[in-house]
Amino acid sequence: MMKTIVVIPTYNEKTNIKKLIPKILSQKIPNTKFEIIIVDDNSPDGTANEARRFKNVSVISRPAKLGLGSAYVMGFGEAIKKGADTIFSMDADLSHNFDYAKDFIEKINEGADVVIGSRYVKGGGTNWPTSRKIISGGANLLARTILGVPAKDLTSGYRCYKASILKKALKNEFISTSYSFLEEMIYYCHKEKAKISEVPIFFKDRVSGKSKLRKMEIAKFPFTLLRLRFN
Repeated sequence: MMKTIVVIPTYNEKTNIKKLIPKILSQKIPNTKFEIIIVDDNSPDGTANEARRFKNVSVISRPAKLGLGSAYVMGFGEAIKKGADTIFSMDADLSHNFDYAKDFIEKINEGADVVIGSRYVKGGGTNWPTSRKIISGGANLLARTILGVPAKDLTSGYRCYKASILKKALKNEFISTSYSFLEEMIYYCHKEKAKISEVPIFFKDRVSGKSKLRKMEIAKFPFTLLRLRFN
């Protein structure tokens, strides 16, 4: 039985996680047992208390909004302590469909160390307007060019990692606490010679709640890539 832990950072996602958690825990994949770690940044809407209502869900409550990257580092570390064999990362806003989990696990069983849920391989896509697709596509092209990671969707947060590769990657000192952490993590996995695979997903924008991505994070993105590549 493969122990698989899904790490989900949250801030004001009560409405969404009450739908997402049952979806994850009801997923039936042979020889795979799912647990969830919620890393909540002191959500005023009661997200943490909502998550605690469910079995097989652990909640890490943090005192303030400390950033996506640091939430993942904390959640991944806790998942490793709990003895996870594989670890998922995903958004809390229902934009990532957990029905794709079986495709991720299949790739892991075939020998992948990291599997990315990709919007940019054949069969993947989004419901975004053209302008946003252009911005996202450009960001991924820039990331691939600077970092040299052989994957098409480096900005996707929907991933599955072998715990063994995460242990190695987490030994690095991360320079990003927010969304650029996603590129930083995949870059460190690549440096550790990880076998990286992608599976197609359809990314659907959130229906409830507000996006946490800020213009400042977008502006910092290329500088983070350059710091990583030439540090």
